[in-house]
Amino acid sequence: MPPGDRVAGTIPQRLCYRLPVPLTYLAIAVCALAAVPPTPASGGGKTGDARPQLAAYLASHDVPTLAELRGLASAPDKPLMAIAEDVRAEGLIRARAVAALRLLPSPAVQGFLGKLVRTKAKSNDATERLILRRAAVALGWISGPRAAADLALLFDNADPEVRLDAAIGLGLTRAEGAPALLQRQLAVESVPRVHDQIERQLRVLGQVPPEPEKAPPRKEREPMRGGF
Repeated sequence: MPPGDRVAGTIPQRLCYRLPVPLTYLAIAVCALAAVPPTPASGGGKTGDARPQLAAYLASHDVPTLAELRGLASAPDKPLMAIAEDVRAEGLIRARAVAALRLLPSPAVQGFLGKLVRTKAKSNDATERLILRRAAVALGWISGPRAAADLALLFDNADPEVRLDAAIGLGLTRAEGAPALLQRQLAVESVPRVHDQIERQLRVLGQVPPEPEKAPPRKEREPMRGGF
């Protein structure tokens, strides 16, 4: 074959022709393997670390879809959890990664969200509070045996927005113990919009919020009778 006619993949075969005869079985096997073209990776090429693609997607998509996530990674839950834990990543992207986990319910995702809530429940960091808010709704959506108890821990956060999303998450769980946890917070919640959200979630769960105690009506004093 002239030098100009060289084609990729033919060199190993030509080398085989130059081996002394008879060829050993090992040499035959090596040449045969070298001549076989590589098999394309399965899953449409979605191999390796999918975090860069997912992070780029989340940068421009506040509300991702399951189909789009799986178009970027065949199993997007693990890279999403990795993004959520990456303190070097932008806070908004981390929060969106946490929110996206609601689309991928599994024991692993439940455990991840529950641990996140338990370990960061009282955080006063702005980024972590944003992540907690997304985690509250995602964990409530997925629910799970410990979800209600974990979400109730967020009522100890000083940020009313975190407490508000904790109430939403508790309502989403539909857990048997959720009404009692909401009632307990209702009795001490001082921020009107959080108080209203708790009442709304109680109505969603079929619970009637307790009426505030009314002061007993004042008795009218009888007019004094004048003497004659």
